[in-house]
Amino acid sequence: MKTPSSPDLSVVVDDACALSRRNLLRLALTSGTMLLGPALLSQHALAAETPAAGGTLNIGADADPIGLDPTTVNAFSSFDFTSLIYTGLLRWSAEMKVEPDLALGYEQPDPKTYVFKLRQGVKFHNGQDFSAEDVKYTFDRILDPATGSRLKALYSSVESVTVVDPLTVRFSLNATDAAFLSNLASNPNGAIVPKGVGELNTKPVGTGPFVFESYQPNQQFSLTANANYYEKGQPHLSKVVFKFYKDQATLSSALRSRAIDMTWLKDPKVAGAMARTSPNLVSAPGQTSRTFPIWLNMKAKPLDDVRVRRALSLATDRKACLDTVLGGSGKVGAMIPESQVGGYDGAGELPYYKHDPAAAKKLLAEAGYPDGIDLGNFIVVAANPLDVACAQILQQQWQAAGITVKLAPTETAPLLNMWATGNWPTLLSVALSWTPDADAIFQYLKSDSGFGKAMGSKDAELDKMILEARAELDLGKRAATNMDIQRRIAENAYVIQVYQYPLRWEIWWNYVKDYVPLAANIRSFVRTTWLKK
Repeated sequence: MKTPSSPDLSVVVDDACALSRRNLLRLALTSGTMLLGPALLSQHALAAETPAAGGTLNIGADADPIGLDPTTVNAFSSFDFTSLIYTGLLRWSAEMKVEPDLALGYEQPDPKTYVFKLRQGVKFHNGQDFSAEDVKYTFDRILDPATGSRLKALYSSVESVTVVDPLTVRFSLNATDAAFLSNLASNPNGAIVPKGVGELNTKPVGTGPFVFESYQPNQQFSLTANANYYEKGQPHLSKVVFKFYKDQATLSSALRSRAIDMTWLKDPKVAGAMARTSPNLVSAPGQTSRTFPIWLNMKAKPLDDVRVRRALSLATDRKACLDTVLGGSGKVGAMIPESQVGGYDGAGELPYYKHDPAAAKKLLAEAGYPDGIDLGNFIVVAANPLDVACAQILQQQWQAAGITVKLAPTETAPLLNMWATGNWPTLLSVALSWTPDADAIFQYLKSDSGFGKAMGSKDAELDKMILEARAELDLGKRAATNMDIQRRIAENAYVIQVYQYPLRWEIWWNYVKDYVPLAANIRSFVRTTWLKK
């Protein structure tokens, strides 16, 4: 979706690359102006009101965090919390452009070397001074196989991280990497953790605008303002409290009664109705896309046979799912959304996307299943009613082509563990949301990544194409390669991609000021938010 609030991310990557071409990142470093809340200045430079200090912002959340260590976290539900506790070398501005954060800027002496200059006087929440040692420690930990971090695949181009001096750190890459700066700017992908602090999952320590205070599972998560935060005058709020609600009805009710000040809603129909009927609510619909893929365990029969996988794809009526579940509020699409480099928003050109139950039955017969096939449990996130509804429709569609599945709605934490370890029988659905670069999505299918190994990916040509796309700095060539990658994925039916749609509709009361929703789907601009009551 290309809206004024949701820019084409191909532009973001282009800007990031352009900034890095052997030049110092010059963002008004001489005056320091841009370093004092650049996104706030660009978005609200002419604001008539002076922000009021203090107050508690109550945010309605639909899921608890599953871990708070940014290096090891896999659950999207955790990102809202890590984005306020931790910061990184770079970040996304309100316009989704890469800008400095813990780094003042960088030099690029050659295409595979980045030298970052760091802010002085920054402290972690535990009082520890921030330095280049922490940057090195963070990335050494990410790249250590023993850590088991999903980020290792995203930073596979990083050859070494070297401390030049306490406020200078050098990244040496083994290849050009068009996604490198975008990953650094994203939270939690680029979040820096303190050297020597071990337990972060339950006792997070970062450099962000808010400090972890307490967490009561299924009830609330509390943060207090970081008095030592490095951006002058921020944060304005004294406290941020996330209150947990397990369904859209209670979330909506809490917002209407002002038990919470802001939230986001999954169902486009519910969000649209609230925005229309409550004039004092501010709505930011669909800042980013969510894709709905079904992951296939190809390590054993029957999904090691491409004919069975192709039959599953042909048996899927993607348009019917989209219309029934979402009322058409989305698009049939490929692995990466149209907003990213080489993203695709249709299905006409992709092989095995056309709904054809007869062709599916023929392929099954060729594979040795003339009477149909039972694929066992289809595991789906129990907490998301839209996902469950789609799974029910798919179950009926597949049955018409002779493919039987049993729905198995599962809690999020064990489901994510199954996905990461490959411990699921045949079919599992884990939706994907915004990523800083298309490469982050493709890494799930690369045969040497943790997730690729878990699902049994073994396609050397696909691996080569993914590496070539990451190394390509020319946007046009990269977009073409990314499209070729998606065609190969569809041709081999490695994943059954159903549709893409706006992930969440953010909505808040109009007394919540200077909040900026991001396409990155994190609430990092709570740091600039204040309350006018």
